[in-house]
Amino acid sequence: MNVHTLLDDATVALSSLFLTGNKFFADSIETDPIIDVVTDTPSPDLSPIALTTPADPETVTVDTPNGTYEAAYAAWDWKRPSLPTIVFHHGSGENPFGEGRFDTSSVDRLFADSSDVNANIVAVRAPFHGRSAREYARAMTDLADFVGMLVSSTAVVEALVSQLHAQGAPAVIVSGISLGGWVSTLHQATHDSAELYAPIFAGDRLGEMFAASAYRRMTGPLAKENPEALRQALDYREAYAESNSPTRPLLARYDRIIEFGVQQPAFDPAERTVIDYGHVTGSLQTEQLREHVIRAMVEAPGR
Repeated sequence: MNVHTLLDDATVALSSLFLTGNKFFADSIETDPIIDVVTDTPSPDLSPIALTTPADPETVTVDTPNGTYEAAYAAWDWKRPSLPTIVFHHGSGENPFGEGRFDTSSVDRLFADSSDVNANIVAVRAPFHGRSAREYARAMTDLADFVGMLVSSTAVVEALVSQLHAQGAPAVIVSGISLGGWVSTLHQATHDSAELYAPIFAGDRLGEMFAASAYRRMTGPLAKENPEALRQALDYREAYAESNSPTRPLLARYDRIIEFGVQQPAFDPAERTVIDYGHVTGSLQTEQLREHVIRAMVEAPGR
């Protein structure tokens, strides 16, 4: 154990106390596998004007087999259509479009000043993330809604990639951290349509995170008693292995939530970046994370 793993464990322990009766999947673990839900979810229609200039967030309704969800996206920093575009998805519990005193997010941290980034930046917000932390926690007591949330974000990312390509973008880079990293790899496993993927703290064994990592403390008794059901619903190793787009993943060696030893086999060792931090301490390494995404953008092949 070191300071990185201890801080991850302590953070999970405190967070689980906050959840009380609203732990992940406490009420239901019924859902079709996430890959099947993505396949049966059409991409939503987007407003073209929202991708031509910096704009207020656009809400998007996504119809999935698990229900209808509301996500959002915005041109965080739009320079011109001829540049590559980074589509970035936030982490769990963050609201990239919040205006409150405490509404900071990974999008803010990495791209608050993107004047030196030779790319457009489009931010995506997952369903339930425009609400309070307690409302978000209540929604996550149902595995079907957790899957619906991820699938909705994935559908919005696909709609954005398609529209950006139609507008002549030379390359689209899909990236995100933690929850956003999972959206990135899920999109790659199911659509594989971006020129490059740069997931931060993610892999292809999402079910394993809830079934066996330190994050298991965040789940309810029903989930703890049925770890194999979580793996069957949320892992997508076979689908991810069939994807072909270039990938530049970043993992944290001492991460107790998205464990390096569990998730790293998904990636080519020559392509991945490993930082000597945990999940919490790694998330605070703003410059390293920012440089990683920018480097991936530079390495993305043109269309």
